[in-house]
Amino acid sequence: MGSTSAPRRLRVRLPVARPPLDVGAPSFTVDGPLRGRTVGLRHEGSWRSWMLIVDAWQRYLLDDGARPDILVAKGRVGDEGKRTRKDVDKWAKRVDCGVSGLGTCGSCTSNSVSDAVALEKLRRPAVVAVCEEFETHARNMASFLGHPSLKILVLPYPLEGRPADELAGIAAEYYPKFVELLGATR
Repeated sequence: MGSTSAPRRLRVRLPVARPPLDVGAPSFTVDGPLRGRTVGLRHEGSWRSWMLIVDAWQRYLLDDGARPDILVAKGRVGDEGKRTRKDVDKWAKRVDCGVSGLGTCGSCTSNSVSDAVALEKLRRPAVVAVCEEFETHARNMASFLGHPSLKILVLPYPLEGRPADELAGIAAEYYPKFVELLGATR
């Protein structure tokens, strides 16, 4: 009769490698002064608070020797959506860097991130402005679009409904942070 011992097991060593980290698309910075640059400021015409901040930043940019270029991004569906996408693409090609905002609801955050990514795809430094309540959504959306290192300026929540003088103070407080995120100097 044969042997009753267990069969011999073969040891096979399989190569093990860590998967590469998904670092996503590169993020860009100005690495110099704002003076002489065209800086895009994008809003949707929806949030009074962000429009007041954009108006203040437009004045600050002019004082810093930059040329502000404001885009009012409209609807995202149907024929209006097609026009908006063309407007965003033209704007992204015109500016040297910019900010897209305001992320203060789900769709506004998604659209703001998408438009900031449009800048980054053209190697233009971009910042997306969102209220703190929508920071996680903005980061998830940026990662989903392949730009996990998109620069995010987090503003207080809620902004809407605050008095104009309070919004002017927020504009003054956050403008230097915006410039810093761009990697620019004043």
